[in-house]
Amino acid sequence: MSKSILVFLLLLTFILPSSLFAVVPKKPQLLSPKDTLKVLDSVKEHAIVFGSGKKAIHTYIDPYCELSQRYLSFIFKKKDRMFSKYTFYFYLYELEGKESSEIILTILSSKYKQTTLKSVMLNHEDVEIDDNGEVQDIVDAIESAAKKIGVFKRPYIIINGKVK
Repeated sequence: MSKSILVFLLLLTFILPSSLFAVVPKKPQLLSPKDTLKVLDSVKEHAIVFGSGKKAIHTYIDPYCELSQRYLSFIFKKKDRMFSKYTFYFYLYELEGKESSEIILTILSSKYKQTTLKSVMLNHEDVEIDDNGEVQDIVDAIESAAKKIGVFKRPYIIINGKVK
């Protein structure tokens, strides 16, 4: 794991004041790393992918989650280095209370998923809600995989099948 990602994870976990972030209790991983990777392989084609590095980082994010937005912002600030070293697979999964189901459908329906995701999460732009009705199966598949894995927070980061 790169030093910059480790530093970011440490910041999220220990250093930043709790007034900025809700403290989320650590839960045990439901599946073995090998089984987790199998489940991720079943939905990998539905991920929004950035980078072309040898190491894969799978992350469940909610477009309206502030922590997910900060995580994405951190990655894009160091994108030259990050995208050459890692391949990021982002799975859109609604966090309870964020009411992001419509924007998730819109992003996944978009012809330009990467651009739409960045517009919403990094630039905080309003995008026209557009669900062509063809992506609900994708949302359901991502949700099913998340439940099998035990995703309970956003961002939910998985490296080598292990939750970070």
